[in-house]
Amino acid sequence: MKRFQKWSSLALAAALALSPVLSARAYKADTLRSGSRGEAVKQMQQALISLGYLGGTADGIFGTHTENAVKKFQRASRLTADGLAGSKTLELLYQKAGKSSASSSSASSSTSSSGTANQTSTASTASSASSSASSSLFGGDYATLRMGSTGSRVKTLQSRLISLGYLSGSADGKFGKLTKQAVIGFQKASGLTADGLAGKKTLQALEKNGSSASSSGTGSSASSASSSASSGSAPSSGATASGPSGASVKLLHWYNDIKPTLRNGQTLLIYEPSSGQSWNLRIYSSGRHCDAEPKTKEDTASMLKAFGGEKTWSQKAVYVKLPSGVWTIGSTHDNPHDSQSIKDNDFGGHLCVHFLRTMSEAEENDPKYGVSNQNTIRAFWKRLTGETIAD
Repeated sequence: MKRFQKWSSLALAAALALSPVLSARAYKADTLRSGSRGEAVKQMQQALISLGYLGGTADGIFGTHTENAVKKFQRASRLTADGLAGSKTLELLYQKAGKSSASSSSASSSTSSSGTANQTSTASTASSASSSASSSLFGGDYATLRMGSTGSRVKTLQSRLISLGYLSGSADGKFGKLTKQAVIGFQKASGLTADGLAGKKTLQALEKNGSSASSSGTGSSASSASSSASSGSAPSSGATASGPSGASVKLLHWYNDIKPTLRNGQTLLIYEPSSGQSWNLRIYSSGRHCDAEPKTKEDTASMLKAFGGEKTWSQKAVYVKLPSGVWTIGSTHDNPHDSQSIKDNDFGGHLCVHFLRTMSEAEENDPKYGVSNQNTIRAFWKRLTGETIAD
């Protein structure tokens, strides 16, 4: 009996001595998780960054931000969103990152300078549509497409609208209500008759790389605006800028990603997709959101057009070009209130631009208007990508 007990004790001691080695081997071979460190983590982070799921640099430390990025990728890829980077998650991640790199290298210089790819399937559709856009996009067939139209030409139309940020979801080849609304948005931004009919002028404008240039002669100002925006500076006041491509829009968090990078006096470029209007805001201050002012009278006028000619607290979802040159989404209104620093912009106060925050934090600190803006942001992201923002 004593001999058995002695043998059992020795076996237990040996197992305990080996367990760290065994667990370390299994850990390394199978899954990266919160607390993991090293080259494997760094490689994973670089792939997440290239696809737009993670900001900053790859430091090889699997922390909270990395875990959240893994979860976002898993949700977008219809995997179990547990934040554990196992073989299935990593295999799909590197596969998509490889495709993203190949797409980026073959895209035009303007597309490659616009930033990393978006974190949804919409991004890959948008990227391929952007790189393939040319004067032969519709093969010279400019027969009018309208509500009820179906087929490959509708699918091409939808893919182009998705790449420009006017339409969300996937191209299904069916011209329905959402496609018509997207056509109207593009027509407004391009100075065309906004009737929702994709005729020759509209289709040819889409072939011209989707800028707001059109036969109405707005092309030079739009090109200038887009060029300066991609370099991180604002367009000249009153210029019309085209919206971002779907592949260049990143979902950024106010406290983690945006606020630390902003300084008072910098410029935000705002694009409101339903009206096609754009305007410049100068950053005034920042707290739980960004306070800003229209830079000029022309910017105020463009903003008022986007809000139907009235000053209101009712917010609109917008694309925001940050001083860094990165596009993200936000929510804003056009009602002047309280103090101001610019006296000759026909505004008489400042306004608020809200960016993504966790809903639990917004409910605690801004239970009314802050939560309302968070709902607007979440609904916009859902329309744009089909993805639901968790918390």
